Amino acid sequence: MQVVSLKTIRFKVTEQDIESYAELSGDVNPIHLNPEYAKAHGFSGKVAHGMLTMAKVWGILANEFDNMQFPAVFRLHFQSPVYVGETVELTIEEEDCSITITGKVVKGKASL
Repeated sequence: MQVVSLKTIRFKVTEQDIESYAELSGDVNPIHLNPEYAKAHGFSGKVAHGMLTMAKVWGILANEFDNMQFPAVFRLHFQSPVYVGETVELTIEEEDCSITITGKVVKGKASL
């Protein structure tokens, strides 16, 4: 079993992303839109909608891979919040004819 790294992709979750998604989805939970409310409820700032983050991932993947098909098996785990302004890094690897996509928030200083 050899793991082959195919690609690393980064994207940022913006204030406009969160506001547009809230309007489109109708999810106006104040943890997404009000930094003071989010902080009062244990977060360090406005939290991106989980499905917004997922939509950005799928959009990027669809543009990166010409023949992308939806997977037969899909497991998604949100291990920590994504805050407005944070950068998400996707690592795409292939092993035994399956693709694994791992995402993480890039903390601290990073260069591309």
